[in-house]
Amino acid sequence: MTRPSPLQLAGQGAAWLLFAALVGTFAQWPAYSRIGPGLGELKLSMAHLTERLEPCERLTAEELAALPPNMRAPERCPRERAPAVLELLANGVPLIRTAVRPVGLARGGRSYLQGRWELPAGKHQLELRLRDTPREQGFDKVQRFSLTLAAGESALLELGDGAARLVPGRRDAGDPEEETQ
Repeated sequence: MTRPSPLQLAGQGAAWLLFAALVGTFAQWPAYSRIGPGLGELKLSMAHLTERLEPCERLTAEELAALPPNMRAPERCPRERAPAVLELLANGVPLIRTAVRPVGLARGGRSYLQGRWELPAGKHQLELRLRDTPREQGFDKVQRFSLTLAAGESALLELGDGAARLVPGRRDAGDPEEETQ
């Protein structure tokens, strides 16, 4: 095996240096931002388990005895769950109003939703309204948040099975106020 000449090594080093310079240039330029100038971003992520449409039924001793031994659960619960009805307002202006059906063949899983909105940089009052029971009108949970967004900053409103929480880059002091109706 022959050793490369000093000229070949210098050429290979120059090629690698040129390649690194190109990669570094395109990593910094052109500048790109998904968020427009003077705007911040609010993201919503929901994975929420709503209440069942029908309540669970307690089985009697006779009904339990009639079942095979491996099927003797004390309650019989239908699987279908209520849709999650969600409203999100920023400074009193609705960003989204929707009903999200639970996943699964029997509609017995969680309701999933993701959203993204651009908001002007500055202070915002957010109000999240959620109905996760079978009732037809009103909301079961209402939470309010204060949010301060800087230009180019992103905040996340996360809604799970418990209370919603705001995870911004910067947050005003205080916890969310929760009302149950």
